[in-house]
Amino acid sequence: MRRAVLQLCTLSKGLLAPIRELTQGSQNPKKQRVFHIHEIPDKLQEIVGASTNWRDHVKAMEERKLLHSFLAKSQKGLPPRRMKDSYTEVLLPLGSQPELREKYLTVQNTVSFGRILEDLDSLGVLICYMHNKNHSAKMSPLSIVTALVDRIDMCKKSLSPEQDIKFSGHVSWVGKTSMEVRMHMFQLHDNEFSHFGCDICNGGS
Repeated sequence: MRRAVLQLCTLSKGLLAPIRELTQGSQNPKKQRVFHIHEIPDKLQEIVGASTNWRDHVKAMEERKLLHSFLAKSQKGLPPRRMKDSYTEVLLPLGSQPELREKYLTVQNTVSFGRILEDLDSLGVLICYMHNKNHSAKMSPLSIVTALVDRIDMCKKSLSPEQDIKFSGHVSWVGKTSMEVRMHMFQLHDNEFSHFGCDICNGGS
């Protein structure tokens, strides 16, 4: 499994250069709808075929065995992919939906960064599945998990619990058994989303 290092706005110039090369061409991605944070688990469940009902889950796992025919026989059999093909945006409406805010607050009335990391973890996996999307199959034949997070640096000290947050990300590198995803986090300020931080997580299939 390839090791992925979280590289944010505080990185030195030498470390930042490879990331610029990886993400070149990912700017100004095609316009698409923004997912709600609650849609991510449902989307992953649809792609994987899992179910909260045990009987349906067993049936879905049996169906997954039939998906092996959709796996490429070699690297040459994989369709070409661009980084913008996996680009995904997700909205966490802490400000516009106060009832959601309670699930993210700590006892100090601050945003729980642990919950944010959970959302980023799920988003990273979804982005990997989007990169490997096969339009011929409803479910994906791949099993993808987050492998490693080395470092997280924040551009600001704290998140406001009363303003919406937006996540965005795309696949920035791929190998034979692993992928690297770069994600950014923005928070609404003066009716505009300003950059808060970003990270790179690693997904393996």
